[in-house]
Amino acid sequence: MTDEQTTPSAPPPASGPADSDRTYALVCYILQILSVVTGLTAIVAVILAYVRMTEAPEWIKNHYTYQIRTFWYGLAGMVIGVLTIWLLGLGLLIMLATGIWFIVRAVVGLIRLSEGRSHTDPRGFWV
Repeated sequence: MTDEQTTPSAPPPASGPADSDRTYALVCYILQILSVVTGLTAIVAVILAYVRMTEAPEWIKNHYTYQIRTFWYGLAGMVIGVLTIWLLGLGLLIMLATGIWFIVRAVVGLIRLSEGRSHTDPRGFWV
């Protein structure tokens, strides 16, 4: 007879409110990235961030603040681009730069969220 010892497997990690908030923040980042193609998903992302922000843990609130700022700064950049489009294509350059900046911020935020880190300055303009 062999004496086999079986060790109980570890239970799966409990999914609590923090996991739910992390998932919502993840969805917001994905919606922001998709908004470069669709345009409207950024509005859904910012509404979701505003709604979920009040109940989230501090480090997730940090991400929601970052997402909200990204939306408003990006919208301002696009409006400035549209208003200056008649200046020898300057508006197109502004809109292109804003689009790239928007994607970079969303991707950096997504990476930080997946690593469980918060942003050093979520209210800042730069990444």
